[in-house]
Amino acid sequence: MKTKLQTDESALITKLNEEYGIQADKLLFIPMGDSAYSYLLNGTAAQRYYLKVFDHHNDSQRKGIARLDGYLPATWHLYHQGLFRNLASPIRTRAGEYKIVLSDCTAVLFPFIEGESLAEAYPFSIEILQTIGKLAALLHQSTSRIAAQSLVIETYSLDFVPGLEKALSALEQIQSADDPNLQSLREHVLPRKKQIAAMLELVQKLGRAAAADPGEKVLCHGDLWGGNLIRHETGICVIDWESLIMAPPELDFMSYIGDGFEVFFSAYEKQIGHPVTINIDMLRFYAYRHHLRNLTNWLMNILYRNLDNTQRANDLEMILHHCINRWDHIEPNMQAVEAGLPNRK
Repeated sequence: MKTKLQTDESALITKLNEEYGIQADKLLFIPMGDSAYSYLLNGTAAQRYYLKVFDHHNDSQRKGIARLDGYLPATWHLYHQGLFRNLASPIRTRAGEYKIVLSDCTAVLFPFIEGESLAEAYPFSIEILQTIGKLAALLHQSTSRIAAQSLVIETYSLDFVPGLEKALSALEQIQSADDPNLQSLREHVLPRKKQIAAMLELVQKLGRAAAADPGEKVLCHGDLWGGNLIRHETGICVIDWESLIMAPPELDFMSYIGDGFEVFFSAYEKQIGHPVTINIDMLRFYAYRHHLRNLTNWLMNILYRNLDNTQRANDLEMILHHCINRWDHIEPNMQAVEAGLPNRK
């Protein structure tokens, strides 16, 4: 989020100190991400923590809260059992809980990872691609050693479709006197309406085929892009595990289709220890669903959620320069992946 949550920060700090037994005294907002509010929490004796706060009044963030009980224990066990150490494990309260709940928000505390986000590091170097490929494989290899009972299982859901259809209909009603962000949204998205309909038809077809595929499911991060990777002095740390899910491995390959895929995938196979077959249509499903789901979320933010102009302008920027401008590259990237697979080393 680009602007901080309107909440009683003093009460939040007091609650954190009580529940976690820490001595924090300063909360600094970090304008990043869109699934929750991010803060740096400073305390005495050079204590530093990363705090993620979910707004109870935001429907998207309420869905994020509902996922906490699944992925927080899983990531804690991944880290503390030594199965996957390249992550920021949640800090538990003195009572052993993974979160605290206030009247207007829910908060989760993590250690603060000093380092550089890879969000702006594209195109990745060979070394980074190899490291990410190895990390993806290590995570997938941990599947049999993690309790999966509380984890989300992939169902190839397209539950965003009603929201997308509602948003597209609302765009038709925008008038010339409305907010400039809304006008720009209408001008850029509505001309793509036929393309969006074609993408929806394709992803629904691909989803039905994916659901019928008997292939194995592994523990997937679900959103393994550069913004969820921090390069620090001892390597790369994976953050933001909200999308943790038991799914086909192609889900974690999806962020690397295009240039560099062969490097990423060769490192993945090397760590796995044997050749891995990729289901190209599964990969295609995840690519199209990813973009359509993101489009829906940003449209809903701008059109319906009670967000300020700064956040709305940011979400418009994301739609224009991190979403619709990439749709025409999906199929060429898929073709490049398929063509390049025989050449990997």
